[in-house]
Amino acid sequence: MDDVRGAARDLLQRKDRGLMDLWILYWNHGGRCHPFEFDAFVHEVLPVDWFDADALAVAVEELSLERIA
Repeated sequence: MDDVRGAARDLLQRKDRGLMDLWILYWNHGGRCHPFEFDAFVHEVLPVDWFDADALAVAVEELSLERIA
């Protein structure tokens, strides 16, 4: 996933899941940002390190798969 933050924003725009749903999955996969920081880095206000980007990618993929099932 090249643009993980863009994919996260697209997923959130569908309105069936909120930012907190995504943050909980991100946190469960080892993400380290507080919910307010998470919102800022999803919307590209804050930079993101590789570790948090990987946790976000897994969370986005998991949330996307839940929509299919």
